[in-house]
Amino acid sequence: MTLKELRHKRKIKSIEIARKLGISQGHYSNLERGTRAFNDEQIQKLANILNVSVKEVRTAVNNTRSSSYKLGSWLSNIRLNGLPFMKAFQYYAKLNNLDRAIKDDEVLKLKVKEFIEQNIGFSIIAELSENSSLLNQIKEKIGLSIK
Repeated sequence: MTLKELRHKRKIKSIEIARKLGISQGHYSNLERGTRAFNDEQIQKLANILNVSVKEVRTAVNNTRSSSYKLGSWLSNIRLNGLPFMKAFQYYAKLNNLDRAIKDDEVLKLKVKEFIEQNIGFSIIAELSENSSLLNQIKEKIGLSIK
């Protein structure tokens, strides 16, 4: 069971948990999705809030991380036009009636490949042109001294 499933089982809203932990709802959402890590104090408080053992919370946190990994978290972190990759692809699929066109996994892979080729390069270029700090980090990592 993931942390979100555990919370739903206890019928507690994320905003309520965030408030009791003394953090923002966005921060809690990141913790629940596994994109940020809980500290020991938060784990203890969360166990008390959910009325479960610390071990159950740790297991749920680990299941959440495992679930995020299985989803291909690196791909999930890509954003296109301000949208997460999966949501952007979902819109693309609807606009192009892919639900009717995709008959098997190979066709799906081809459609995702086409989507990536058409969109991600532009997204990366846009990010680099708007974010000089990122460009400087890249230069530093590869040892460039271009001014």
